[in-house]
Amino acid sequence: MSKGLKWPILLLACGALVVAGFTSDLWLPLLQGDFGGAGNHANRAPLTAELDPSLLEDAEGAQDGRDEGTPLSAAEREGGGTDVINVGNEPAAGGATTAGSTSTGTGADGKGSGADAGKGAGAGGEAAKETPAVEPEPEPQPIETVEGQQINPNLGGALGEVSNARIKGWLQDKFEPEAALYVEILIDDKPAYELRADKRQQHKTLGVIWWFEQENPTELQDAEKHTIRALAFRKDQHGKTELRGSPRVKTVGNYPRGKLEEATPEKGISGYAWDPDSADKPVKLLVRIDGETVSELKAEGKNEELKKRKIAPTETCAFSLAWPESLNDGLEHTVQVFAVDNEARTEHELDGSPRVVDSRSGLANAAPFGGFDICNKVVLAGWAWDPDVATGSIDVEVWIDGELFVQVPANSKRDTLRNSKVTPDPYHGFVTTTPTALLDGATHTVRVYALNYPSGVKVEVEGSPKQYRLEENTEPMGGFWAADDNTLRGWAADPDLNSEACDIEIYIDGKLWEKRKADRHESWLIGSGFAPNAEHGFAIKPPDFVKDGETHDVQILAINYPEGPPKDLGTRTIGVNSTFCGFWTSDKLLDTRVSKGLYVTSVSPWYDAYHKGVKEGDVLLEYDGIEAGTAEVKDKEGTVTTPGTMTTNFRIWLNTNKKKDDIVKFKFWRDGETYEVEIKMGIIIGK
Repeated sequence: MSKGLKWPILLLACGALVVAGFTSDLWLPLLQGDFGGAGNHANRAPLTAELDPSLLEDAEGAQDGRDEGTPLSAAEREGGGTDVINVGNEPAAGGATTAGSTSTGTGADGKGSGADAGKGAGAGGEAAKETPAVEPEPEPQPIETVEGQQINPNLGGALGEVSNARIKGWLQDKFEPEAALYVEILIDDKPAYELRADKRQQHKTLGVIWWFEQENPTELQDAEKHTIRALAFRKDQHGKTELRGSPRVKTVGNYPRGKLEEATPEKGISGYAWDPDSADKPVKLLVRIDGETVSELKAEGKNEELKKRKIAPTETCAFSLAWPESLNDGLEHTVQVFAVDNEARTEHELDGSPRVVDSRSGLANAAPFGGFDICNKVVLAGWAWDPDVATGSIDVEVWIDGELFVQVPANSKRDTLRNSKVTPDPYHGFVTTTPTALLDGATHTVRVYALNYPSGVKVEVEGSPKQYRLEENTEPMGGFWAADDNTLRGWAADPDLNSEACDIEIYIDGKLWEKRKADRHESWLIGSGFAPNAEHGFAIKPPDFVKDGETHDVQILAINYPEGPPKDLGTRTIGVNSTFCGFWTSDKLLDTRVSKGLYVTSVSPWYDAYHKGVKEGDVLLEYDGIEAGTAEVKDKEGTVTTPGTMTTNFRIWLNTNKKKDDIVKFKFWRDGETYEVEIKMGIIIGK
């Protein structure tokens, strides 16, 4: 060897030895037969981006828009999301190390490599115990989540539809596709159903998947908010995996909402509607004229005012139909619009419907109206009247779960109807014993329709439909009618007590003053459905200390028997001038055709406003010449320069400037037209 090459060769040999020492973790396992390094990740390619709940439509074709799963983000599709399969000691998605990457760690010998660090990372970022490379890899141990549920990393799937009609989704075992798979459904953190996924499908990208379904879940029939979770598991393995799209917070069983705003030749039949259970999916509408369906359409038009003014959750739920030629025959017709529930497929009439198109000739036929106010385990009761029958009576239909149950006459005595001058005489109530079909513990939908006289479409009365499930304890009913320095008037009854008197508690300025029984004779209760006998009223003289010239708040509670929260009958203020105009308002306008004013939310039949034609849905434009619905204006220092005229300001103005029996002039808007009316302040209750 040339003397000149000796030293360079020695230096290269030493360098090779040093490099070999530092990279032993890479080449030594090859000599020991370990071929499970990071370079083999491609041979274990897990299903990642394909595990997407959006396959619900892809797998079964159109799913009627019921897929509510959460699709993967772009980052999850690139990096594997949360469904990367954790095999052996390889890092799961979301851990510190990804396939093909290295990082520096410290092992027991102080010289740990990136591969060793990767072996210590498990799903959720927890470390598993190290094992020598020469020993077989241990079976993966279940990992505890925040909720304390053990994860089985081989399982995946998605929770799809959650409605009062069904809970549905799919499961998959990534390594044993034909294994028996189950799902546990929890509702409000309580186990509700254990289902086997027994419907097999060969998916075009995922391979074998299994569907599960629970029809008509009882817990979701009450239109209340619930949290639904779905956990996949195998009975022959440890651990459960929460499905994508779980947990889900849902309020199911809500009815479609909306309003029929226009029914005129100039603007056609138009308004808005949406379904709270699936606000992103347009609802189907049925337009009927004199009871006959003339058109089917969807509420998917755009009206920017809907979302801008928070009337509806989206601005694309408006509808419009050209004026039908059949309405131009010179006769009077009844126009109705019904929204079809996206999930239950039931029909619900919109606010503002029915609309009677004014006749230009021919015989007028007024639509009936009424109320459905009692639905408990004892009776179903309410009232109905058709102006065309004068003092005669009409029938009502009671429907349960979409089927006609009974037709009964609305001819029982309700003195409150006559006393408040809603009807010309009191014989327009209806009462029927609650059928056993409602007492099976399931949730039912009860609807009441008033039949038109002499002909025409039937009309669903106010307060209908109602959701009913047999209650172990029925809450009390009652009302706190009037209060002054001399008398507190009202009534209270508990169906669980039958004919026995109900206890009431009287609070003055937040402190319990006395406990009494509501046992005063009130003849109007007989036949009303509120109580089986008349002894459920009260007329109580308040204590002398309320006559001190100061204001006092009086609250009355009806005590629930045998247990349960009391019924708040209301709070009234005594010792102050309290002027009531006979209707309530809110600042929020629910009609897109008017931009300013106060929305009339309800009208009391006991007051003059009702009998002067004021209706729920009207818009108050002016009171005593003052423009309603304007916000107060302040200067830079915060001083009010122009008082506001919103609902609170309106009430303060009434109580400050007016008193009982005063006459106030109001200006209202309804269906594109304005009207003015003079209303007498104060109660008009009869004997």
